[in-house]
Amino acid sequence: MADRSTIPFFLGARRVAAVAMLAVALHSSALRAQQPADTSKAFRDSIAVRLKLIEAGRHVFHGEGTCFACHGPNLEGTAIAPTLRAHKWRNGDGSLAMIMRIVRTGVPNTVMISHPGGINDSELLEVTAYVWAVSRGAAKP
Repeated sequence: MADRSTIPFFLGARRVAAVAMLAVALHSSALRAQQPADTSKAFRDSIAVRLKLIEAGRHVFHGEGTCFACHGPNLEGTAIAPTLRAHKWRNGDGSLAMIMRIVRTGVPNTVMISHPGGINDSELLEVTAYVWAVSRGAAKP
């Protein structure tokens, strides 16, 4: 908020605050007006984006991330690492946030390292989406 000496004498601090709140409200309604009129198209677009993200994660899992080497090509698990399909997770609740944390930080005293295969943060998001979707039965391995 501006110091009183910079507010014109005919405005007052309360009026300045009210004008600021009005400006924010008008800006918010303008943003809502920019939403697509065809919500079904927006929904289809969001599904397409999600599917592309999952597919990109599949490529990271089976490629640069080298995740398949420990978790198996079908995410079934191996003697080295657990399944990533539907199961009781060892290190959390199986949420998207938990899977992302594991891929980002690794698991101490295991072969699960941070950013496996040297993947970057974008690839980390992709592989997280893929693992989460497979673990929920929303995508094939």
